[in-house]
Amino acid sequence: MIISTTKESLASPLALVAGAADTRGTVPMLGTVLLKATEEGQLSMLCSDTGMLARTLTPVEVKKAGELAVDVRRFFDLVKAVPEKQPIEISLEEKGTLLVKSGRSRFRLPTLAAADYPRMTPDREGRISVTMNARRLADMISDITSSMADADLRPFLNGALFTLDKVGLWIVSTDGHRMNVSHEPILGADTLEPRNVIVQRKTVLLAKKLLGQGGNVTLTLGPKNIQFTFDNGAVLLGTAIDGTYPNWRSVLPSTNEKVSVSTDRFANALQMLAATSDDKEKADAMKTKVEMNFTKTITTLRRGESGLCELESESSTDKPFELAFNIHYLMDAISTMRSVCDEAVISYSATATAITMRPKDKEYPLSVVMPLRV
Repeated sequence: MIISTTKESLASPLALVAGAADTRGTVPMLGTVLLKATEEGQLSMLCSDTGMLARTLTPVEVKKAGELAVDVRRFFDLVKAVPEKQPIEISLEEKGTLLVKSGRSRFRLPTLAAADYPRMTPDREGRISVTMNARRLADMISDITSSMADADLRPFLNGALFTLDKVGLWIVSTDGHRMNVSHEPILGADTLEPRNVIVQRKTVLLAKKLLGQGGNVTLTLGPKNIQFTFDNGAVLLGTAIDGTYPNWRSVLPSTNEKVSVSTDRFANALQMLAATSDDKEKADAMKTKVEMNFTKTITTLRRGESGLCELESESSTDKPFELAFNIHYLMDAISTMRSVCDEAVISYSATATAITMRPKDKEYPLSVVMPLRV
């Protein structure tokens, strides 16, 4: 394999696929990137940890086709260190080392046999595909990221639920204390068979990065996998998490009262109150408590004796009401609302099993936050 290219052509697509590699594991091959130069003038860069696969394509000058596997972290660090706009020549030497030339510099990296690289081949049966705007899908993932569990003993919570039904695409995540829901209508979804796939956290976060490139994406849900296929040839494939996701619709609280607040002012008030704590307090649920009190025209946020903020708001009732929450959960919820609207609606009921938060002018994204039990 011999190719000529530039730092600009390599660095960005390599950064995207590197997230799929397993650089901390004990299997060296899973920490490599598979480079494949084709006679069509493209370089394929592929990383996989056997549970997820990411591939991007970039145009290069191919002098000799071929493929090899090289440590992704060392190769990426080398590419990043090359001066801007300086040509790079990459070749595979007879002794099996990767030779990288740039200007008067020469570097050699060990390689592994491409034939030994793990291959992921999804079952083609029972797959359902829809095409949508990539940035819109990235926004949907952003809506639910904050409530994905991380290293929970219940594996199905360590990711997000992707659901296609007759009204469109739903993405849901929960860690048992809060839940986020995002929705997008899909034209023709009423003709598709409903499908639920629980996607691993690592796959969800990498998908968000790839989707940020823009364009269109074909989202494919299989019985045990999910695939994102992009117009530029990039592909992300992830295996599903086994298990049954909680019936999230059944846990949506019934609410009969509403309070409208400015997302900017609410977020700023929480940030000021959070500044009164130190890092040690974050591990203590009671020390992260913020009391929220609603009256007809004022919402009061109180952090014990540390701080108090009053915000103008508009309530549907004259009756005052108070609940206590984890301040960081509230901050995450209002941050989600702040990214899509200027004013949010907080809904609650006298039973107060939870509150919901959504934009004032639309139903989604939706955040559900459980109160603290003192």
